[in-house]
Amino acid sequence: MRNFFNKYNVINFTIFISLIFFIFERLATFLIFQTHLETFFNFIVFISVLRLISILSFSLFLYIVIIDFGFRNAEFDYFRNSIKSYVATYKIRRFCRQINVEPTLQESSRYSNSKQEIIRKANRSLLTLTVIYYKDRAVVKWTFPTNCESYNIMEELLAQAKRELNQLDSSYLFNDFIRLENSRTFSSTAFRKNNSAVYCC
Repeated sequence: MRNFFNKYNVINFTIFISLIFFIFERLATFLIFQTHLETFFNFIVFISVLRLISILSFSLFLYIVIIDFGFRNAEFDYFRNSIKSYVATYKIRRFCRQINVEPTLQESSRYSNSKQEIIRKANRSLLTLTVIYYKDRAVVKWTFPTNCESYNIMEELLAQAKRELNQLDSSYLFNDFIRLENSRTFSSTAFRKNNSAVYCC
């Protein structure tokens, strides 16, 4: 479970919760004028709770951003690398996502359901896939599923994922994914290319 707890997932969750409860709060505010007066107090309480949840979620989002900004400054790094990391994580997750295909006439319903469950577990592992850019290097980590079928699906994507990562930012060159010892986590590191031109006399 701890593999799924990373700042990218927390940021996505807080943004989602903030937007949903903000929309509910706006909708409840509109509906309050369409109800009888005896329900006025209940709506006020309901709106206050929605607004409080939305504010807390947004506050958590700001807290994560401020903490990340502080860590970047402490490491003499740039905050824009945090933004680039978030965008790259989103793009590589979308690239590696598996699509459920419609079963053929020859495939039984039981086989189709089993196949969809394998795909679902494979896609769930993408929540552990993170890309972190630093000033001179980058690190990618990805924890694979526990079941063999989903594991094999994602393992076949490693070479393609590496090529896609090199395309996301050509100034970083990623090496092959390696499996960390005694774990299902794969890691790839990259170092920033030296763009200085070399002139020969």
